[in-house]
Amino acid sequence: MDRPDLEQLISALESSGAPRVADGAGVVEDRADERRAVDIAQALTHADNETGRLIISLLDDERAAEALATTDDHTRGAILQMLDVERITRIIDELDPDDAADLIPLVPEAKRAATLAGLDVDLRAAIERLFRYEPDSAGGIMTTEVVFVDAAATCGDALAKIGQAEQPETIGTLYVVDAAHTLVGVVSLKDLLTSNHDRRVGEIMDSDVIFVRARQDQEEAARIADHYHLSSLPVIDSARRLVGLITVDDIMDVLQEEASEDMMRLAGTNVNHPTSEPLLSRLRARAPWLGVTLIGTFLAGLLLEGIEAVFFPSQLDAAMGKLLGATKSSSEAVANAHAFKMLMYYIPLIGGMAGNVGSQSSTIMVRGFATGEVDPKRPGRVLRGELLLALLIGILGGILVGALVSATHPDYPVLGLIVGLALPCAIVTAALAGTLIPFACQAVNVDPAYAGGPFLLTLNDLAAYTIYFAVAIGLIDMLGTFGMNPPS
Repeated sequence: MDRPDLEQLISALESSGAPRVADGAGVVEDRADERRAVDIAQALTHADNETGRLIISLLDDERAAEALATTDDHTRGAILQMLDVERITRIIDELDPDDAADLIPLVPEAKRAATLAGLDVDLRAAIERLFRYEPDSAGGIMTTEVVFVDAAATCGDALAKIGQAEQPETIGTLYVVDAAHTLVGVVSLKDLLTSNHDRRVGEIMDSDVIFVRARQDQEEAARIADHYHLSSLPVIDSARRLVGLITVDDIMDVLQEEASEDMMRLAGTNVNHPTSEPLLSRLRARAPWLGVTLIGTFLAGLLLEGIEAVFFPSQLDAAMGKLLGATKSSSEAVANAHAFKMLMYYIPLIGGMAGNVGSQSSTIMVRGFATGEVDPKRPGRVLRGELLLALLIGILGGILVGALVSATHPDYPVLGLIVGLALPCAIVTAALAGTLIPFACQAVNVDPAYAGGPFLLTLNDLAAYTIYFAVAIGLIDMLGTFGMNPPS
């Protein structure tokens, strides 16, 4: 299904309170409540702050809570910043403890204490229990609302307890505890229904229950659930007491987050939301890895120069001078040949930096399509940020590498200027291609993941080298080969 059209969504909320979502074949109405919450959450992700505030103002507390629980942290934080304490409190009161605990840290600090004080007493107590655990631990993502039964209870008692539970997280399985609240087993709803109602739960339960400890990492918990194909995973404390439950939606969130983190690291960036984070945060995430590329490729240029100086002293100048000598004077030909040779040393740097920035942009777009963070129909929403970031990276890299080239080649001042000016131009062009090509692939129903492969790398190389030599020719035409003549 396509992303919700914001204007249509707002109009539907204003007129009837039921969102109408644009689909490829027309307008689809009367979705289930949970599906509507997902659609609204996605609309919030792509809306600006003012539009997001308007959408939330048109929702009742329950549906606003569902939408906020489904969208990303950056969007939630921006919306909570605009709401008053009373509305925030009412929204959080509608959430499950685990979702509420995720939302509280995003409430502006000035409003947080008042918000906590206004919450339902039981919900506040559950949130405080969850705050004892690290956010990325199993305890940090579990819910404390677990339906459990004593091993000494009858099957009839267990069924009655399930029926009395208010919106149980899972009813397919029931966890069994003893008098000390120690987890001792698990029993399926099917077994409860097909067993004599007077039979003890402890007689039919499976004592080989798979669990995770509250202090274990959330990724480990998700991998355990994925490995054993579990829809829920009980969480125990150090005394093996049942303290919570990780549900399938949280497991999927962790697995998706882990996949996103791995892709972002492969691309050389580690921000959670690389299209919506502040510009400086994104720069700090990318700069260290791009810095490694810049230094490495600069050293590669020095290596090429060293090999040429040791094994081919003056031979390249002479050979290229002969090639150019047919149309130019001998001294001019040799000077041009030397200038070209000096430029060749920094091809790895220009190509490497442009290729890395282009790959980062492409990876971010492709992953953004998969997670819903990037709308494939609205390239303008992310293009400006990517180009600004690329320009900043290019300027900083150009200044640094220009200074390094000038410091290592003090007799050739034009060389540093050429490399320092060409680098930001090549990087911005690569970011433009890396951002727009995935959108173009998506528009023609081609998997945008192909954009990050050989096609984009080849295109970036061609563009980078063209820009590099165009800048070099332009500057040399203006300044001549002054400062780049071969040593006498």
